[in-house]
Amino acid sequence: MTDWSRRFGLALLLACASTACADAQSTGGDTASNREPRSNGGAQAALVSDTALSRLLTEILPAVENSSGITATRPLAVASTDEGRLRRYIERQLETQLPPDEAAAITAVYARLGLVPDTLDLPALVSALLQEQVIGYYDPVSDTLFVHERVPIAQLEPVLAHELVHALQDQYMALDSARVSLEDRNDAMTAYQAVMEGHATYAMMEWQLMAMTGNEADLTAMPDLWEMLKDVDLTQLGEFGSARVLQSAPAIIREGLLFPYLGGVSFIQRAWKARPDRPLPFRADLPRSTEQILHVDRWLAGDEPTSVRFADGPPPGWDVVYENDLGELETRIFLEQHVDDQARADSAAAGWDGDVYRLLRAHEHEGEGLVWVSVWDTPADADEFVSVAREAYAARYGAGEGGDGRQDAEGRRPRIERIDVDGRPVVRILDFPEGLEPTPDLALVDLSGG
Repeated sequence: MTDWSRRFGLALLLACASTACADAQSTGGDTASNREPRSNGGAQAALVSDTALSRLLTEILPAVENSSGITATRPLAVASTDEGRLRRYIERQLETQLPPDEAAAITAVYARLGLVPDTLDLPALVSALLQEQVIGYYDPVSDTLFVHERVPIAQLEPVLAHELVHALQDQYMALDSARVSLEDRNDAMTAYQAVMEGHATYAMMEWQLMAMTGNEADLTAMPDLWEMLKDVDLTQLGEFGSARVLQSAPAIIREGLLFPYLGGVSFIQRAWKARPDRPLPFRADLPRSTEQILHVDRWLAGDEPTSVRFADGPPPGWDVVYENDLGELETRIFLEQHVDDQARADSAAAGWDGDVYRLLRAHEHEGEGLVWVSVWDTPADADEFVSVAREAYAARYGAGEGGDGRQDAEGRRPRIERIDVDGRPVVRILDFPEGLEPTPDLALVDLSGG
């Protein structure tokens, strides 16, 4: 789940990566003399003036410009922030980016998929996660880079480097406008976030390597970052305090939070390894799906996802509560959650080419249903997904083989069907209470693009 993680510099991967290089980094004597460490929960924290922060930002700017491939076109603003101001900022962002009705609908969809409890207070969880983990962020509205005063001195420069890239990105493509244009497209928004965070993380790590060795750095010459980082336990972030909220968060929340950093930095490395001219994957070249982030060769080849839209409105007696898509990433997480074979789950999701779902609510009954329609690259890909999805639904509901229309323990009859639409292989999943099943044509869709 990634809709809520917009615009916050959640330095989870940053914290992990920067810890390894902290002792070897060199810092300017002038800026070091302006630092006045104080105790903060037992950890040494940076307490510097905004003037000192600005001077330090100026010192690292040329190297970060070089690693990111973006040159500043106007002055950059930086300021420190404290716990209270950060909390108020997070609350304001959540009010606009995750309003109560949308939060409730998203929770209902993920609960129906067995990914979160239906009692989850999503805004409260997100707020707690952000307050636990945020140590720096760039605010496109004020054009200001903020650093939390609790950042340990050894980590100050990496935090600045990471958030500085976001400030440079904003000068290049207007982050706020780009985000707003994708607000109703979950998977495309996730891909956008992965590019922005992955790019910032890549430039930060390359800058760190240069600071550590004193030589020019090129991360494309290193082994694959995904393979290096995928098994790192990023919930063990003792440097910046507790990670209890992150550790206890449902996998769909936790993985959605980490993917923009892990998946994103791997995407940038693989893209730039294939294209030594280091094209910026922004604007017209911005990836449109997590499929393109997970499989960079598809982005390089211009393989766009298929746009999937419901052909009609809701049937009589039903209302559409919420409509969006999952994408390959969240389809993969759904399968991984319920099938005890990650390789099979990932393989079954890899043929994804587009999807759409609707959460429906009955007028005269306390009934709620989910319709999920997906299109696949090949008939074999669709058949593989059907097979593994039936296992997932069987595990989710405890209903025999699952996905065959038989009633489950919750009084529901999930049905998974393989159909063809305009010559394309499509999978239709209907998950409704017994006696409230809609007619099959409820899930008719239009396919376009890709």
